Amino acid sequence: MSLPPTLVRPDYAYPQKRELLEALYAFVEEEARKYSFVCRPGCHHCCTTHLWVTTLEARYLLEDLPQELEKGLFTLSDYPRPGTSPNAMALFLMRGKSPPEDRPGKVRTCPLLTPEGLCAVYPRRPLSCRVMFSRVPCEISGEAEVPPEFLGLASLLFQLVEELDVGGLYGHLVDAIRFWRELEKGVEEVPEWLLGNREAPDLAYLPEEDSLREALVRLYRRKLSSGQTFKGLLDQIKEEFGPREALSFLDEIF
Repeated sequence: MSLPPTLVRPDYAYPQKRELLEALYAFVEEEARKYSFVCRPGCHHCCTTHLWVTTLEARYLLEDLPQELEKGLFTLSDYPRPGTSPNAMALFLMRGKSPPEDRPGKVRTCPLLTPEGLCAVYPRRPLSCRVMFSRVPCEISGEAEVPPEFLGLASLLFQLVEELDVGGLYGHLVDAIRFWRELEKGVEEVPEWLLGNREAPDLAYLPEEDSLREALVRLYRRKLSSGQTFKGLLDQIKEEFGPREALSFLDEIF
């Protein structure tokens, strides 16, 4: 089921959401430096077409995306798509229900890689790429080895990056970029494979996970260039937008 276009406002408060996004990205890099990750330039074992983003992240990337790379993205077909967003997933699990399965597709190497195995959009890469780390080389072990506490933090931040994209959507990067380009042409139809962003029903950490709570507090108290705190600006744009539950059809099946 697609979302009514009148309920989707991805352009809403973009400068403020962009400021929050950049602060969240900087926070991830600071937290990652606390671990002994072995990832290095040219290491790209985990760089695939599992490119799931918010429309905010897609627009941020589009601001500095060369035309030839965008054309390369649009040549992709049969790629996997998420069956639900992180916050909808949390809500399903909290209510003891099984979330929709992801839409299957062929997983390929990310088309945004250079021939040298470097990310061509590294400064603008989305959160799904920024949290990909390992304590052992993936090409040797076959998979990433991630500390549980960093994995938990990444899960929290996936919920949060969706929450701060007030009025936006969630899905595959290719679909999100196509959506933006259609909006530029005046086409407001929302394809069914882009999902409405939701507020987090509850940030998913356990009471005993003090490190996650402390990390979240550090992010919330972070001072932005506008002079506001991260939490203060986030609360402001959410309040000014108004109720968001109408952005999703999921309540009909809960």
